[in-house]
Amino acid sequence: MLALFASIFLPSHAWLANVNIDIPAHDQHPLTFASSCATATERDHDVAGRPNTATRLELTSRTDATLFCAADGDTFKSGYAHFANYLGVEDKHMFWWLFEAREEPESKPTVLLFGGGPGSSGLFFAFSGAGPCRLIAGEDGEGAAIPSEYPWTDYVNVLAIDHPVGVGYSYGDAGSLRNSSDRAAWDVDDFLQAFWAEFPQLAKNQFMIQSASYGGTYIPHIVNTILTRDIEAQKSSNTSRLLKMPESVIIGNGWSDPATRYRYYLQIGCLDLKLFNQSTCASFIPLVPVCLDALQLADEQPTLANKRAALHACWRTLDFNLAVGKNPFDARQECDDDDSCFPYFAWNNKVVGSDAVKEAAGIPEWLNYTFLAKDLIGTPFARNGDHIQAAYKLLGPAIEAGLRVLIYNGNMDAICPWRANLAWMRIFQTKHQEQFRAAPRVPYPGVGWYQKAGAGGAGEYTFLSVDEAGHFVQWNQPRVFREFLVKWMRNEAFSDEDVQ
Repeated sequence: MLALFASIFLPSHAWLANVNIDIPAHDQHPLTFASSCATATERDHDVAGRPNTATRLELTSRTDATLFCAADGDTFKSGYAHFANYLGVEDKHMFWWLFEAREEPESKPTVLLFGGGPGSSGLFFAFSGAGPCRLIAGEDGEGAAIPSEYPWTDYVNVLAIDHPVGVGYSYGDAGSLRNSSDRAAWDVDDFLQAFWAEFPQLAKNQFMIQSASYGGTYIPHIVNTILTRDIEAQKSSNTSRLLKMPESVIIGNGWSDPATRYRYYLQIGCLDLKLFNQSTCASFIPLVPVCLDALQLADEQPTLANKRAALHACWRTLDFNLAVGKNPFDARQECDDDDSCFPYFAWNNKVVGSDAVKEAAGIPEWLNYTFLAKDLIGTPFARNGDHIQAAYKLLGPAIEAGLRVLIYNGNMDAICPWRANLAWMRIFQTKHQEQFRAAPRVPYPGVGWYQKAGAGGAGEYTFLSVDEAGHFVQWNQPRVFREFLVKWMRNEAFSDEDVQ
């Protein structure tokens, strides 16, 4: 699975071997927006390291636009958010696509949706059935799309974005693209402010954010940026900012803390899912403490050098490419190449990158779709040490202010395993910690089990384990996914009863 690991979600031994992430020994400074090795002039012109100064929202879809794979009556709007840098130049362009709820969209909640990676298009999730369409093999086996059997749009407005800029149909000047989750979060917040201004009827409704995989790092940064800017705006007597926090966030199979992930590496890979043979497991035993030591050093002294050293210590030695004929994203599958493990990636490229989709959404003809932006996003994020952070900690202030958090996990995933995500939820010091640590695991018939703290049937701080699912729960369990999404939104008890 070398090609797969070389391009999505988490860097592998093979990818890192071709990425120069070494830095001089003297460069031990804390990571800042502009490299300390740069000259003053270079820092002054670091447009990628500065917030935007203006945002212009453009609607590119026609009023009567239809989507070939949607059901009759499904409606949508799409376009671009154009970001201007401090020089006044619009150098970044974020693609957005609003799939409207089928009934009374003006009164329905909005779910913001984007991909993981770093560098994965948010449209893959939207065309996995969350929106009105779902990808299938098609007659030629190369990909087609049909109306989704369990669209979220029966209950909510789905707002998909290609984040960060450089992914999917989002594009920008190479020198302006972000290389960290904190910087990229500025663009999402700027987009949301422009979006709420354009669609005030939606701004008054419930708002949630959903992502998966590396979205477990993106989301905490985005929430922290929104909250920080809201607080700053409240202190100002001259602001036009709309104060709107998400009511809740939903993170699936997330990468939110590398330390807990690698702490459970052997248990998941060698005992739970049996991905490795006995000799491979034995060879890993002395490597795990070295990895964890490097991660702890990077956490306590977060210099760029320490973060890059942790990349070497963990990802170059603890290698899922050594799995014995099983897919580490879904251990139920016996496969060893992209086409057999993930045929829907190719389907997505064909369908979402098609002229029909471009025409419907008003996307420029000259713009090619980039499902996995390794060179523009993945590699720069890795070189900047973005993966090496306990991003979940950024959710703390928002949780104290009332943010609800749902973490769900397919239990057959070894890349972002359930044990790791449950572990950081247990050690995270919040107002819910004591109750959550003491909470029992409650069976969720036909789905799995959950553990929760806080008020309401679904809770305010909840972990959900999903049976018969790997890294891509939306593919493995589309009906179940929509069910727990709606129940979480309503804070209703999880059960085997269908949502109404």
